[in-house]
Amino acid sequence: MTEQTAAPPRRGFFRRNLSVLVTAAVLTVVATVAGATWGSQHAALAEQETRISDVEGRLAGIQKKNAEQVNADVMAALGVSQNRLSTDGERIKSLLSMAFTWGSGQSYEAARESLKSRFGLAENETFLKSFMPPSRFNEDSRGRRYYYIDTVGLNSALGEELDIEVVDVKAGVYTYAVLADVEVTSDAVSQNKSSKASVTAHRRALLFVTVDAQGKVSNLSGVPASGGTRYSG
Repeated sequence: MTEQTAAPPRRGFFRRNLSVLVTAAVLTVVATVAGATWGSQHAALAEQETRISDVEGRLAGIQKKNAEQVNADVMAALGVSQNRLSTDGERIKSLLSMAFTWGSGQSYEAARESLKSRFGLAENETFLKSFMPPSRFNEDSRGRRYYYIDTVGLNSALGEELDIEVVDVKAGVYTYAVLADVEVTSDAVSQNKSSKASVTAHRRALLFVTVDAQGKVSNLSGVPASGGTRYSG
């Protein structure tokens, strides 16, 4: 008698909630299918994006290679030798490093003499007159020199940024335009324990230089570094 009275309520529950149960089942199936579909689409999109990125990378590489080839073709048409560009570039860098790297009046004068002896620059050339004129100094009765550079504590060095571009080629004679970064510091770095950044000035100098097939440098000229002069005279 107990089982007969318990069964009808159970059947009544399923009858009353049949639509809800069916809807829930349908939603479960839809959610499962949608999740699988979304996961598949997401994977497909990720793969597609990877392929696009790969293609873009290949295109960029091709464009760079083509640009380099065009540049090489132009250089070849002008009679420019890549070996000369490399050799002359090292020579120019060495010259400018010698000219712009000094830390005392004595080393400044030594740099001027080295430029004249190593690169054949004459005292009356534009570069030595405009960029590196003789440093002022006072001399005592014993012949000891006291340079202005030492008085103000100036130091100079060729910066890392050095842009060298060939602008003319004639019968093995190359003319270059050079944009150099010159770092000027003060002895206050060590004397007052100041930070290097607070006493460092970066100045840009534009120069022109000619190098012949034998490596001889000539016609060195240009615009002095922007800002205050780094030398006396």
